[in-house]
Amino acid sequence: MEPTAIGTRLASAAIAPLVKKLFVTEGPGAGLVDKPIRISGHVSFKGEKRTLTASDVRELAAELVKQALRAGERPIRADEQQAVTDALADTLQALGELTISDLDAVRLGHRAFARDLRRVSDSPERHLTADGAYFYEALLDTACLHILHFFTQRSTFVAHTLVQQTRAVDELILKVDELMRRSALPGGEEAAFEQAYLGRVQMAVRPPSTATVAPVM
Repeated sequence: MEPTAIGTRLASAAIAPLVKKLFVTEGPGAGLVDKPIRISGHVSFKGEKRTLTASDVRELAAELVKQALRAGERPIRADEQQAVTDALADTLQALGELTISDLDAVRLGHRAFARDLRRVSDSPERHLTADGAYFYEALLDTACLHILHFFTQRSTFVAHTLVQQTRAVDELILKVDELMRRSALPGGEEAAFEQAYLGRVQMAVRPPSTATVAPVM
């Protein structure tokens, strides 16, 4: 089964509510702290804000597998469905062990993010057959795509991204100011240079328009 076929079976309307249950509901504000918040701080099955148990995560994994198997040619044997479900559940629970932030996860992309999850969960696919491992990996890649999309929809993610962009712009301006101070040109040439260079810097750091990219099935 091709990954695109699994993506078609796991439509947003079916998978998005399941993915959302893996994470706590965010509060107001930009979530600004001295250090980025790890993904492990957002999951709903760990910490003080826990709303899911390990059994609940396994039920979510079972539902994802069920959704992917609901129609068409069956990619795995019936007796391996539970093994794939267990492997996926173990991998999803590794979300609570990741040390990266949601910003870093989105920068990685869904496939690299899925590889990190497999690594942290000790590669549970190694216990599956070749067909089972392929199905598991394609299913996990699709789930991770929706997880990253979920991150980008959170107001804290958008606000934190804008704050980081502002800080980067401020740092660039300070560096340019220092460079110009050290390389001052004589007479009126200095003022003309500063005006022209400032215009270029402003064009270079102008924020891109905000756009939401929906998962590609």
